Amino acid sequence: MTVTTVATATFLSDCTIFLRDDILNNVTDPISSIRPTGENFVMTSYPRRPVHYPLITIQNINIVETASLGFRTPHHLIELPLEIRIWARNVKERDELSQDALNRLRNIQFTATGTVFANLFNFSVNSAVNVDEEGEAGIKSKVIEVQYSFIWGA
Repeated sequence: MTVTTVATATFLSDCTIFLRDDILNNVTDPISSIRPTGENFVMTSYPRRPVHYPLITIQNINIVETASLGFRTPHHLIELPLEIRIWARNVKERDELSQDALNRLRNIQFTATGTVFANLFNFSVNSAVNVDEEGEAGIKSKVIEVQYSFIWGA
């Protein structure tokens, strides 16, 4: 899937879906053998029904136009920050899945079907914050903000 500069109406969802699919296909689900049919490991929204952890959510959290790319051009440089949240059963699982997801995103930038191929470039990690529920049985999560640049135009 390519996030195209022409599909101006869908580039936000295209970007999120591209990253969701890549992480789904390249980060190992620790409970894939017992995960119920129809339940996803990687999603583009927070779960609204009971789920089995661990899981990963990817969401667009903002869009910032940083510059026009020239006089009389419809193209603009857009910054796309995204939230990747790792939800896990324990701290070790949270940290391992977080590292796996970040390694994947860092390593696919220049591959044949990677993010640059999909018109997403300038990958950066803006923050990674632990947000854990209290107690031994509480869900452990890490909120990671990553950012890509994208050229948007007609």
